[in-house]
Amino acid sequence: MRLAIALSLLTLLAAPALAANEIIVAELMYNSPGTDVEWIELLNASQQTIDLTGWYVLDDNPDHERMPLSGTMAPGEVRLLVGDEALFTAQYPGVGNYFPVFFQTHGDTWALGNGGDGVRVYDAADNLVFTMDYDDGNGWPEEADGDGPSLLLITDNTDDFSDPAYWTTGEDWGTPGVLTQTVASEATSWSGIKRLFR
Repeated sequence: MRLAIALSLLTLLAAPALAANEIIVAELMYNSPGTDVEWIELLNASQQTIDLTGWYVLDDNPDHERMPLSGTMAPGEVRLLVGDEALFTAQYPGVGNYFPVFFQTHGDTWALGNGGDGVRVYDAADNLVFTMDYDDGNGWPEEADGDGPSLLLITDNTDDFSDPAYWTTGEDWGTPGVLTQTVASEATSWSGIKRLFR
């Protein structure tokens, strides 16, 4: 009996921990050419639908206003947090999968710094679930700094989303609201969950 209990405990201890819910940044436009059309593309990289009630996003300044998220996101789904709705819809007509709150025009406004900034995602219990700090140099793709392309995640197989080795440039003006082929994972076949949410 004791041996059976001991074996059961060893099995539980050896089992991998359940993956936490993962809402990550898959693409980012922090310095578009001309008028500053900023947006953050969020991806549900987990295997479950996530209720975003109480979740929020901040830049690297904790004194800025929290941008609340809402609704649910299915596995593999992408949604956008947009800086200014009018500027965004003028540049990307037909893209409608964005949250109904805008970080450049909501309350105490904030923007994504053109010379570097951060993105933080918090869950409803104020736990930090995603963080990245980007730059316009120091190994980060400099073309994303106002030359046209977005900043695009290559893989989510990292513990450090602030490492520029995991980012590349996207298309000119980016592909907001569409999960591109560059985001990859050893645990998941993105070809199986790739979705278009325009």
